[in-house]
Amino acid sequence: MKLSKAMLFYYLIITLLFFSGRMYIVETYHMEEGPVALEAFHRLFSWVNLFAWLYIIPLLGFGFWQFKRYFSQRVSSLPLRIVLSLLYIGFAAAVGYFLLFLFILLFYGFAP
Repeated sequence: MKLSKAMLFYYLIITLLFFSGRMYIVETYHMEEGPVALEAFHRLFSWVNLFAWLYIIPLLGFGFWQFKRYFSQRVSSLPLRIVLSLLYIGFAAAVGYFLLFLFILLFYGFAP
């Protein structure tokens, strides 16, 4: 239960930092108004990309830890646990790639 609370606290802090930084970038470069410098888009993309990784990697790590804990109790065969772990890693990589795309699409959009 402690790890779940720590994850919740981590995501709360990361969310506050992300949205305050995003608001700062949007206001500093006046991105809601007329022509926007290309530097503003690069800065916003860098910010969104950094926080996408800060959201996704701990989530996948927590999922792997829960996966290992669940299957270590259910499956007694070591080779089967290794195969299941490798399958999870492949699945997590695909899901992580999709989540990265989705996060950037939601918070950065189709900017140049």
